[in-house]
Amino acid sequence: MRKVVGRRWRRRGAVTVQVAVLSGVIMGFAALAIDVGMLYTSKAELQAACDSAALAAAAQLSAEGDTAELAREAAAEYAARHKILGDAAQLDVNRDVEFGRAAFNPVTNRFEFQPSEFSYDAVRVTVRRTADSPGGSIPLLFANSMGVSKKDMWARATAVLVPRDIAVVIDLSNSMSYDSQLRFWDRADGGSSNLRDVWAALNGPEPDRPYLPGPETETEYAADTGPTFGAMTTWGDPLVPRSYKPASDPGLWYIPKGKNTSVPAASSSLAARGYSAAERSALLSGAYDGTASYRVNRTGVILGLALWHSGKSGGLSPSGGDGDNYVEDKEVEWIPIPSFSSGWTWKDYIKGVGGQTSQKPTADGFAYRYGLKTLVDYILQYHPDISRTDNLWATPAEPLRATKDAVQTMINVITALNSMDHLSLEVFATTAHHQVDLTDNLQSIADTLYQRQAGHWDTNTCIGGGLACAINELKSSRARAASAKVIVLMSDGVPNVDEAGRVLSFGASAAVQYAYEQADRAGREGIRIYCVSVGYSVDRSIMQTIAAKAHGQEFFASGSPEEYTEQLEDIFRALGGKRPVALIE
Repeated sequence: MRKVVGRRWRRRGAVTVQVAVLSGVIMGFAALAIDVGMLYTSKAELQAACDSAALAAAAQLSAEGDTAELAREAAAEYAARHKILGDAAQLDVNRDVEFGRAAFNPVTNRFEFQPSEFSYDAVRVTVRRTADSPGGSIPLLFANSMGVSKKDMWARATAVLVPRDIAVVIDLSNSMSYDSQLRFWDRADGGSSNLRDVWAALNGPEPDRPYLPGPETETEYAADTGPTFGAMTTWGDPLVPRSYKPASDPGLWYIPKGKNTSVPAASSSLAARGYSAAERSALLSGAYDGTASYRVNRTGVILGLALWHSGKSGGLSPSGGDGDNYVEDKEVEWIPIPSFSSGWTWKDYIKGVGGQTSQKPTADGFAYRYGLKTLVDYILQYHPDISRTDNLWATPAEPLRATKDAVQTMINVITALNSMDHLSLEVFATTAHHQVDLTDNLQSIADTLYQRQAGHWDTNTCIGGGLACAINELKSSRARAASAKVIVLMSDGVPNVDEAGRVLSFGASAAVQYAYEQADRAGREGIRIYCVSVGYSVDRSIMQTIAAKAHGQEFFASGSPEEYTEQLEDIFRALGGKRPVALIE
């Protein structure tokens, strides 16, 4: 019996020892678990603080001013918003904030950080809890009993201004010269038509970059003149809103159908050219406009665009005509149309200004008024394509010229930032055209655009087609896998061409829907669209919807050409520096 009891006590003692030993082990593991958990928490908190600080710092690299100092301040501020075991994270900004460049590795399709003291677009931030850091090492709770009282920890993150692949999409419809046409000369916003500058630029030189619009007497072309034709040698009165009167403009001769022409300058011009009194009387009379052809011929002779071989005795050309008062086709000899234009005749111009065809003046008060103003306006309206008028691209037709200069501003900003952005150029009117592949030769985008004119190939507005070209280029093999994809869309109009290429009414649902479908497609592909609206006729709601569908933003330049020129510069300058920020480490 004693032996049994003894064995029981010995077992109890052994169990007690085992329990004591195991309790110590368990307590040790518990202490280790607590410390390890605390370290994991600290690591996560350090990384969160580091990521936030790096992103905030990188965002300052495209700011104005001392970007390095701004980046350091932002890193310290955003790091301090995070707590490490209850204490705000602290940085030694001179040691913990590094600057460099993001170099693209084509093997890994990733950007890698390369330290650089100059021209940087990346920031590496290290948040430390080490013995030599402001916050010191991480204190341990239970490991201290094992002789380990603290643990050095740190986290690192690198953020970059992500290089962009940008498709620049520009509206080349005919409305991109509307602000220079007579239709908008009498602007309620106080702006000035620059039709005279367009005329002067037809003789060269190309406008300055940038071109500054303004009153006729104040622009770079104020002392210049453009080409003259026949007796159309004087520009006449300036197009001053609210005060200009077409009826009293000496630069416009009123030659109505079926009525006498009572313009003293016209009579004097005919006499100076050698027409006899009898010829002048017939030419200035509306009594002989028996047919449209007679009236057109008579008008052409008065304007000096044609020579009349009347056959009248004592006349300028006593032979070659039948001697009556009708200016017949067989009796007139037309001077050549402008060397820079083709595909139309002086007869077309005369009929157009006279309202005899669909090509009639769009502005009130100019019907039957012939001169340099209505001639340049006629060319802008009805013969803007490059195959008919080959030098309108070198004129400051608005708002296209302001758009060209704004794109140049954006390129200047991107170039100065050395941001590794690539650009392509897409244009659209009735049809869309891919113009320049994605390239790091950014100036080629501006140079190509400067050589395009409103109505370059055709005249309508297919926004959906322009977006489709842009998306295709941004999804092509020329696009970089790691770059941010962006479309900058500029238009002054309302879509009227659908996916099938049918020309519809402006704002037709099928045309608008085509644009929306392409915006949805861009959004699905991760492409952001920034829309820039400008001009009298733009439908901002359409542009706003396009931007919203692709997670972008709509900008609006309004007012007179003088005003929106400056606004466009500011918008495109901002877009040039509007680079997304991302973590690469």
